[in-house]
Amino acid sequence: MNTVNQTFDWSRFVSTLHKELVENKRALIITVVSIYVLLTFVMTCGNAIAYSSNTLLDQLWSYVPQKTVYTILLIVMAVGASLSFRSLKRKTSRAAMFSSPSSTLEKFLANVLIYVVGLFVAFLACAQLADLTRIGILTLYGHDIQVIGTINFMNLIHDTVLGTGTGAANVPGFNWAAWLSLVAVPGLYVLGSIVWPRLSLLKTFVASQAITIALSIIVSNLVNLFIPDEQFDNWMISHLDNGSFANGFAIFMAIQAVLFWGLAWYLFKRKDVVSLKWWK
Repeated sequence: MNTVNQTFDWSRFVSTLHKELVENKRALIITVVSIYVLLTFVMTCGNAIAYSSNTLLDQLWSYVPQKTVYTILLIVMAVGASLSFRSLKRKTSRAAMFSSPSSTLEKFLANVLIYVVGLFVAFLACAQLADLTRIGILTLYGHDIQVIGTINFMNLIHDTVLGTGTGAANVPGFNWAAWLSLVAVPGLYVLGSIVWPRLSLLKTFVASQAITIALSIIVSNLVNLFIPDEQFDNWMISHLDNGSFANGFAIFMAIQAVLFWGLAWYLFKRKDVVSLKWWK
């Protein structure tokens, strides 16, 4: 078990944060630049394709750009979170991490701040910059293409939910669920990075999908066993209309967020230099 102290000191935390940033600045810069290039490519091609297929207005009214960027954001958050504790892969890097004077709490928070919170802020900045780049590129080279104005991605969650077309933006539960997913998804992949430092992204994705499929099959069989299809359909429609389904989904996402982050912190405290096994 890791016996490093669990206290928090601000100066040590800043030093730990600075150390992580300096040691991994090249990888972080490449990550941010890659996000910017990807978003620029998607936005530019999306604008050009939507216009050429005469569906630009439909795409805008249904908030396709926001929904696309939100999906990319979830993927980026998962990838970033899966890299947060990649130093656990090798014994020498684990020794360097756990022998540093900072506490376990400071190490954990520093990595979360950089690879989850920092990446989220960087993504929003890249989205706005990529949107401006799209306008510049299409204005200069796409003379026959209608270039839409800037999109405010600071309203990303609200616009994404609004684009569902069911009046979901007026149901607080859907907005909460969308925000909480940005907490739960990184929590899951931070947990995976701690449990499986090697090939963390792949292993966590496969494990989460296997569990999701298994639970879906179990729940579906139970529903079919006890509730007739027509009665279940009416129940779903009524709960979608009154917002209780959205609130329930938000609660489910909140439970996942607490569970994933709680397990991540608990298991990180139990890591040591010698063994990577979570039960040690």
